[in-house]
Amino acid sequence: MKYFPKDKEELIALVADESIKLDEIDVSKITDMSFLFCQVDLSECKNSAKKRKNFKGIEKWNTSNVENMKGMFYGNESFNEPIGDWDVSNVKDMSNMFDEAKAFNQPLDRWNVSNVENMSYMFYNAISFNQPLNSWNVSRVKNMWYMFYKATSFNQPLDKWNVSNVEDVYHMFSKAESFNPQSIKNWDLRKARNVDYMF
Repeated sequence: MKYFPKDKEELIALVADESIKLDEIDVSKITDMSFLFCQVDLSECKNSAKKRKNFKGIEKWNTSNVENMKGMFYGNESFNEPIGDWDVSNVKDMSNMFDEAKAFNQPLDRWNVSNVENMSYMFYNAISFNQPLNSWNVSRVKNMWYMFYKATSFNQPLDKWNVSNVEDVYHMFSKAESFNPQSIKNWDLRKARNVDYMF
């Protein structure tokens, strides 16, 4: 059986039902997946599918129309599915996407993030994550504050990133104790208004 949710509300009702496999859900009409599987006690997560345990099949989702993935796996400490083939080319907001997703460590280097403007808190306290991201086109990103804060395993080169439009890197790598700051010594941060406590 196939399900065709028209909006986020219908999608939440489906993914909250553990008897429905995720690859049975056609998400091609969905534009907003913010806080979808959030497990944090926040007002934004009040109606999320926070009890979902089985994520098998999520890697097959057609996310080509999604524009908002903010907080999608926020606080979801067990999520670790291979979603590296998702089409995220229309996503503008990835802030808090893997915030506190402590088990997540899957390749994302094939993602087209060229339309993303906000990556703040994206891997905040994602303590297992250590995957290559140097291929990402981050030229439209304005906000990277707290992006890798406490991402204690992360130690990948990011020297190829074009950060010329980034305005805020506050605490970006704070407490990311494995990361080598020398790898980004040539970053162009002339537009950055806030570089305090970057490391």
